[in-house]
Amino acid sequence: MREQTVQSTNEPGRGPAPAGHDGTGVPGVLEGFRRQAARSPSATALIVGGTRLTYGALDRASAALAGHLRRRGAGPGRLVCVRMRQSATAVIAMLAALRAGAAWAVVEPDQPPHRLRALLADTDCAVLVTARPDPLPAGLPHPPGILDLSDLSDLSDLSDLSEGAPAGPVVAGGSGDAEVPESAPVYVVCTSGSTGAPKGVMVSRAQLAASIHPRYRVYGTERSTFVMAMRLSFDGMLGGMFWSFTGGHTLVLPDEKELRQVHELAGLARRHAATHLIVVPSYYRALLEESRLLPETLRLVVVAGEACTPELVRRHHRLLPGTRLVNEYGPTETTISCTVQPDPDPTWPRIPIGMPWAGAEAHVLDDRLRPVPAGERGELYIGGSFVALGYAGQPGRTAERFVADPFGRPGARLYRTGDVAQADASGTLHYHGRTDDQVKLRGTRIELGEVEAALERHPRVGQAVVLHDTSGADEPRLVAFLAPASADAPLPSWPDLRTHCAEYLVVQAVPAVFRELARMPLNSSGKADRSELQALLRDDPAAAEGDQAGSAADGADDRVREVARIWAEVLQHEQTGPRDNFFAVGGSSLKVLELHKRLEQHWPGAVRVGELFDLTTITAQAEALTARLGGMPEPGDDTLTAYEL
Repeated sequence: MREQTVQSTNEPGRGPAPAGHDGTGVPGVLEGFRRQAARSPSATALIVGGTRLTYGALDRASAALAGHLRRRGAGPGRLVCVRMRQSATAVIAMLAALRAGAAWAVVEPDQPPHRLRALLADTDCAVLVTARPDPLPAGLPHPPGILDLSDLSDLSDLSDLSEGAPAGPVVAGGSGDAEVPESAPVYVVCTSGSTGAPKGVMVSRAQLAASIHPRYRVYGTERSTFVMAMRLSFDGMLGGMFWSFTGGHTLVLPDEKELRQVHELAGLARRHAATHLIVVPSYYRALLEESRLLPETLRLVVVAGEACTPELVRRHHRLLPGTRLVNEYGPTETTISCTVQPDPDPTWPRIPIGMPWAGAEAHVLDDRLRPVPAGERGELYIGGSFVALGYAGQPGRTAERFVADPFGRPGARLYRTGDVAQADASGTLHYHGRTDDQVKLRGTRIELGEVEAALERHPRVGQAVVLHDTSGADEPRLVAFLAPASADAPLPSWPDLRTHCAEYLVVQAVPAVFRELARMPLNSSGKADRSELQALLRDDPAAAEGDQAGSAADGADDRVREVARIWAEVLQHEQTGPRDNFFAVGGSSLKVLELHKRLEQHWPGAVRVGELFDLTTITAQAEALTARLGGMPEPGDDTLTAYEL
């Protein structure tokens, strides 16, 4: 009987496994970058916003900043926290940490304070690099030093930062780069935690190199320009970033505005004649609405971060028939992505997650870690050189998910993904959901337990149960069922709950709907009865549309009232005010498309779909409609913009 253990092969898109089972023996990413800087110093390495850096300039700037970081204590085993918005300086800071021998972690300023606090508590952070006054969370036992680059008018000014800095360790070698074992941590990525506390996934320098090494067989070796439709804090963007830097290609990153507005991202790709694009499937659906703006130079689109559907593959082939499509899969704990499916067929009923990259192994096992027969479902375990070091400062949780590999050499480990999978006759892997309460929304991994714990931190919430509602026609959403802490005290309003959640949760994890219950239904074990709550959603969809009376648009003019009614239909609740951000009250890229269709039915041609990433409030949309249909001026440029990854 054939068992479901899938290893990398020499098929197209894969190649020989890296030299060591732990990734050792593969050229490091810093070595690859510096080789390209020496070979082609005048070639363009990085474009972000209005900043364009050659390989020579990026090499010099990152080396200079690395010296400043070392003088402030950064080095092997320590962390550099990059608390900056998407910018060339943030990329320089990541490379500088790499050169100093430290690990980096990107935590953008708009991420919840609780996430930053947890990261600093779990790691030995030497320096926090920022570009604006950003006070540290209170109560830290060992607060890191702060390197404020807000006054940096030019990247050449980095050389001035060393004045007055304490002396650091002497670094051997003419390059000034630290000599660091490849087993040392290279980055930490924060992910959702089921207990309510985020986890920091640590990846080594060797594991990053092992993940980058085989990608040329899919991405190609021709001179390329790679656009990443992702944030720097999302580990999925590191594959394209370091494939570009080690191969002498050009990396183009959207700034905050370009990332949040789909038509701006498409225009960015066109302006720079992009050849490669990596993107989350839900974002790509919206981007295909602007496919006419994408460049003819586009050779490859990689979708990663959430499930790829047959419908998306069909749309890609219809709108971009000359562009290759690739589907990648991999939890953060398996270093960017661990399996790849090139060229999915639009006629397939389910899009596979493919086969492992060279150096990775996949095992479909039962609950006793025995391979299940081919074609049957089991839990997916990943082994080989892509398996991360573990969770920073959390050995217990590391031991739960990283287990001894019974099929590998002594000391090898498997990562237990929690994903249900099966391998077909060819060895291709198919994803069939989760074994636990982890979900993905817009490419972001969310533990429902973390959302529930955040809600229960509110003094007026006694119990919270959060469900992943997939009953809608477009994309899933989170619905929170809440019981009050006291019968005498009402639950907080929806706006108050959203504000409270923003302290602890990324925006994708904030529930779209809050449903009040007098008390939580319990099962025979005395636990919250999730099946009964699911039945409530299924049998009475209106029950999840909110029960707090009155829309905030009451009393507004007719056009505002009509737009508010359309919002309620799209969002499936009425708890929105005239100036609420669409994306903060349950909206998403797919819901923008639905919103545009409904606006078109009422006012054909008045608003383009791309404008809805600028006009993100009921008031702004109503003003734009009135201006174009007569009677009011255009809205100003201060309207909010948002697309969250």
